[in-house]
Amino acid sequence: MTASPTHDQESATAEILKAATALGVLGGGAQGAPRILALLCNPAVNAAEVAAVMGREPGLSLRVLRVANSAYYGLTRSISTIDRALVLLGLDAVRGIAAAACLDRTVKRASENAPLDMDALVRHSLATAVAAEALAQIGHRPLAPEAFIAGLLHNLGVTVQLRLDPAGVSAMIDALRATPEQDMPALEARRVGVGHEQCVAVLFEAWQLPAMLVEAARHHHDPMAAPQQHRELAALVNLGIHLSLACGNTHALEPAATPRNHAAMTLLGLTDEDLDRVAADLPERLAKLQEAFAAA
Repeated sequence: MTASPTHDQESATAEILKAATALGVLGGGAQGAPRILALLCNPAVNAAEVAAVMGREPGLSLRVLRVANSAYYGLTRSISTIDRALVLLGLDAVRGIAAAACLDRTVKRASENAPLDMDALVRHSLATAVAAEALAQIGHRPLAPEAFIAGLLHNLGVTVQLRLDPAGVSAMIDALRATPEQDMPALEARRVGVGHEQCVAVLFEAWQLPAMLVEAARHHHDPMAAPQQHRELAALVNLGIHLSLACGNTHALEPAATPRNHAAMTLLGLTDEDLDRVAADLPERLAKLQEAFAAA
């Protein structure tokens, strides 16, 4: 039986939703990039729905097509329409490209005058998505599309957290600047009223996303605490974060690489050699993807 939320939990959720509404990142009622993100993140979305939303967003369609034709995918034939991209790349690939194209607009619009480099945060998120997807391809291929989406958006709660407690986030950044190796979740619990994992989980629930994405977001720092049926996706995101940071894609709230989570590796049946291979390929794959988005 699911426990009823406490008054404190209900109050925190209300404050998160209020902040998310003020920022314009509640996908269900918002316009533009956040609304599209909410649609793209749902695994139940179909090709016709994706094509329809692209048809209403010519700028987004152009970005998606430029990435689809980039060196990241290495196709030998040119893709000139979204319908053709859906055929050649598949629905999940187009969903991922479009979500990534929306992320930077959503984050930067929601975090003007933020005390951290939002470009670095987006780069870390993109690298996490690429790494999580690559890890899923090794032994959990059906989870690969959602590993990319969950990795891409795992830090979206930071934008809401900045709205709720800018002084607390600034204090965290100062503390991490002085001692980069300290445990970020533990520091967050001491310095900030509401954690970024809770913020993104509440946001995903408001977007009415499936429980697997909500729980992966809620537990990306501690995947073994996720409900058992959603633990593998949370573990993929956690290890994707590790690889992103280990390859130099740090930001002010995560300035140093985290240790490998061996419990997550065991759960997924991954070895150090598996992670090393993904890490070796990650800089080049990320560079190609960033180059494609820059051109778009």
